[in-house]
Amino acid sequence: MDPTLGSDLLGQILEHTRLRGRLYCRTVARAPWGLRMAPTQTATLHLVVAGTSVLVQGGETLPLGPGDVVLLPRGDGHALADSPRSPKMALETWLANRSEDASAYVLGGSGVESRLLCGSFAFDDPGAHPVLRLLPERVHLRGASEEARALLPTVALLDNEASRGERGSSLVVSRLLDILLVQVLRAWAETQPPGGAGWLGALGDRTLASTLGWMHADPGRSWTVDELAKRAGTSRATLARRFTHAVGMAPLEYLTQLRMQEASRQLRQGQEGLATIASRVGYESEFAFNRAFRRHMGVPPGEYRRTARSG
Repeated sequence: MDPTLGSDLLGQILEHTRLRGRLYCRTVARAPWGLRMAPTQTATLHLVVAGTSVLVQGGETLPLGPGDVVLLPRGDGHALADSPRSPKMALETWLANRSEDASAYVLGGSGVESRLLCGSFAFDDPGAHPVLRLLPERVHLRGASEEARALLPTVALLDNEASRGERGSSLVVSRLLDILLVQVLRAWAETQPPGGAGWLGALGDRTLASTLGWMHADPGRSWTVDELAKRAGTSRATLARRFTHAVGMAPLEYLTQLRMQEASRQLRQGQEGLATIASRVGYESEFAFNRAFRRHMGVPPGEYRRTARSG
């Protein structure tokens, strides 16, 4: 990564956290129909390829039309149906009973037909994912919007690949879902007001992207705002003001958060001792690292590691 050029932090973070997209159903739904999805530990994406449907979430009912895209970043429970009044079958029940040799799965009766693609995204630690937590409870792109129309080539490729089911299609579908997620994130960030998209929105500012790039490239370095400002080609006061406005926190506060995310990843995946991890993420002593980790994560690092591995 070359942080001086405002590198692709979004792509780097999604790759670093091992983004995995999976298509769990390509559905031909004929009224009356309904599917109920229980809460999960994954992000969920729904695409209305043709026809209409409604999404029911909590006490809200959201009409969906052709080309609409809905992302539920925290895997909240919800339902899809042709009408809020239609009976809704549990997704697990329907998936268990469907035919596995069909390119699409028919749901419902003999009424008006809709076609939907539903996918999910798993990460190493979805509950603390640095991208997902920036998003609202639901991201909805209307099919008639410019942002949704920009997704049409990817959606067409995804629908075609899923329908053909040829050799290697599961890998192709997974990669296309990954691409679609990045496109949805871009579209959402571009529609937010200044400061509304956190660091994701700040990536559109060359100075802030450079600052974020340096911190992500070496979170264990003893960065100061003065040094970051010098590398970004601006003054300390200007950087502090612009960074806080765009990201929602001061540069060094963001750095601490970044260090905790990196420490969490190493605790889950690595075998190194706490002192090694502490040094790697910028703490001179294991005691200081323990205190900072507990303050930000709610549990000591040793307990976090045991819980993550047992889970």
